[in-house]
This record gives sequence, C-alpha cells and structure tokens, in this order.
Amino acid sequence: MRKDLVIIRVDGGIASQIGFVALGLEFESRGYKVKYDLSWFDEFGNGIFNEQNGYDGSYNIAFDIPKAFPDIKCEIASRDEIEIYRKKYFVDNEEVIEFKPPLYVGGYFGRHFDFKYRDFFAKHFNPKEIQESDSECKIVLDNILSNHSCGVHIRRGDLSKEHVVYGKPLSVEYFLKNIQLVLQIEPKSKFYFFSDDLEWVKKTVIPSLNSIEYEICNVNSVEKGFLDLYLLSRCKIIIASQGSMGKYAKMLAPDTETLLIAPNKNAPMENMIMVNWVDSYESSGEKQIQKPLSWRNKIRLKIYKKLRNKLLQKGIL
Repeated sequence: MRKDLVIIRVDGGIASQIGFVALGLEFESRGYKVKYDLSWFDEFGNGIFNEQNGYDGSYNIAFDIPKAFPDIKCEIASRDEIEIYRKKYFVDNEEVIEFKPPLYVGGYFGRHFDFKYRDFFAKHFNPKEIQESDSECKIVLDNILSNHSCGVHIRRGDLSKEHVVYGKPLSVEYFLKNIQLVLQIEPKSKFYFFSDDLEWVKKTVIPSLNSIEYEICNVNSVEKGFLDLYLLSRCKIIIASQGSMGKYAKMLAPDTETLLIAPNKNAPMENMIMVNWVDSYESSGEKQIQKPLSWRNKIRLKIYKKLRNKLLQKGIL
C-alpha cells in the first residue's frame, strides 16, 4: 500500500470528468501518485439516461476522458485498492487539496482546478473522430470554422422538467432572444444547434427562425457528449443552456475571445454575457429568485451530506 497514493472517485458526464481529472493533476503537481476509481460507471452508468428522466431512449455514460483527450493518461485503481482506501482514507472536503495522502476522494468538494489547467486540457482536446477527414464530425467542424458560427446548446433530458439545482427549464424564448442578440453582435452569424432532444428543437425553435441560417448537428449521440463539446468549443459565439457544457466549451476554446452567452446562474468568466430575460424559464413570467434555505432545510441538507458520505465510504453509492 502506497502512502503517497490519492484515489479519486469519478462519475458523471464529460464536464464532470474534467473536473475530477483536474483535481488529480493538482495532486500530481504536488508530488503525489494519483489513480481513479471508475466503479461508478460499471454500477450506474448503463442506461442512466432513460425515459424516466426525460430522454427518448436508454443511453449509457462512460469514462470518456481517453476518447476526448487521448494523450492524457489516467491510471485506474484496482478493486482491492478502492476497497481499502475507501474504508480507511475517505474524504469529502472543500479543502481536500490540503489533505495529505493516503486519500480516497469520494465527493464533489474541492474541484476548483479545471480553469487552472484549461490550457493543458485545450491542448490535448483531440478526439479521433475529428481527425478522420471523411467523418461527419469533421465535415461539421470545417463548416463551423468557415463561418461566423454560433453554437447553441439546448439541454433537455433531465432538465426538461423542474430540477432541484437548476429550477425551471429554460424556455424557447430564452434561446430565440439570445439568437437575436447574437445577430445584433454579428449579423452574418450561422447557428449550429446541439441538443439531447433535437425533436424538441425542430418543433419549438426552428419554426421561429424564418430566414436565419442554421444547421442542426445530429452527428453525435447522447453517449458521445465530448464530440458536441468539441464542436461547440470551435464556435465563435456560444449560447449556453443550463449545466456545464457551454462553460466548458468556452474553457476549451482555442480562441480566448470566444463569447459565451449563458443564464445568469452560471459563474462569471471573461468575455461572457449573463442574461435573464423576463421569460427565460418555462411556465413563469417572473425572474427566478434563489430563495435562501430555511433552517429546517439546512439541517436536512447537513444530514443528507453526512449520510451520503457514509454510504459512499461503504461503497453503497
């Protein structure tokens, strides 16, 4: 058993995975050995996107860092290492980077290093699908690079209904008004739509575009979100949805002048416009105001976090 080993549990989509690997890079920069626990993908990744949470079918989540960043090497922890370290060295703390190994990092706290390593990730963002000259992705990429391109990311799926973190879904008006805003900035813009529900885009957004030039990007699937992320990152302007895709596309863009337009719940970045149109959200004509937690809910949240950590430590979650 190595005394300098840090094992980091990874879960979620490509944006979340980047956050975990960035934390690993920071530990490595301090001289520690880092391995990753990928057991979540085996236990929960199959069919995690399904009809019950807003998708049109059943889709899997996989560890896509090797596909999106083939030159970034991530060493995988063995089952025995995971079991031993999780039981003895579990930590989930906002200041986790200050802890000394041996460690098993089992939560979301402390993942603050993605922007520190943005240049590293941007340099190595090189999916093989983009290198194939006759691939659909490469054709779309060449088109994006030859235009005043604006990528529009419309996340539906689990965010097509009210969400405990993000609140109400973004409305069609949110996207249409941002499209008009982009046309004021660059009248020759061509819009590229990326979504996990392209049928919704076709039915609700496209009919209102009239003579606006656009392309629906259907060269990808829900299971290959890293390709949408790559294509979005090559657009000159990005209209973001809720979630992290737009932010990470901006972060990975080779051009630092790429403009990001996003809901005002996003953390501010350079060259970013945060908007909150009065009708930005479905079934609401008022601005969403984040209410402070009541003391009861604060207690419930504290209990939940403690319970979650215990379940993670026992390997139940």
